[in-house]
Amino acid sequence: MRRYIWTVMAAVLVLGAGVGTSYAYLTAEDEVNNEFSVSETGITITEEFDPPKELRPGQVITKKPWIVSSSNVDCYVRAMVRFSDSRAESFCEALEIQEGWEPAEDGYYYWKEKLAPGETTGALFETVRLREDTEKEELVPFELLVYAEAVQCGELEASDAWKTMDTAAANTEKEDRI
Repeated sequence: MRRYIWTVMAAVLVLGAGVGTSYAYLTAEDEVNNEFSVSETGITITEEFDPPKELRPGQVITKKPWIVSSSNVDCYVRAMVRFSDSRAESFCEALEIQEGWEPAEDGYYYWKEKLAPGETTGALFETVRLREDTEKEELVPFELLVYAEAVQCGELEASDAWKTMDTAAANTEKEDRI
């Protein structure tokens, strides 16, 4: 009889330990809070521009565009310049791109430094010069369009950040076409 009691007590202890462990395992809770914040990358193109009343051969027009960061993180900036009328490009001299900007084969000019929140790039160019040898009749009204983009720096070098953005943009364009 004693043996039976000891066996029952041992079974109750093993069963009790198993139930207690199972209950603890099934009711255990732990909480981890992962906080994410959103960074905003934004820029504004600002310029000093003195539009002429009339175009004349040899004329120098003041136009100084620069980019201002409205981001809350460091970013890289690039800009592109296009004439609104292709004829205008033929009677304008090549733009004198200012120090701090680097031309690339993709048609963009890249600001060489990271742009911190609230900072401003240098002027992309300062003047638009009409060629002296242009006939007045060849001159047509035009706009010189400046387009700019920014990408967040993060831990990436400038070239890697732009490759990442261009790849993402290309993939988005493919998805839009489908």
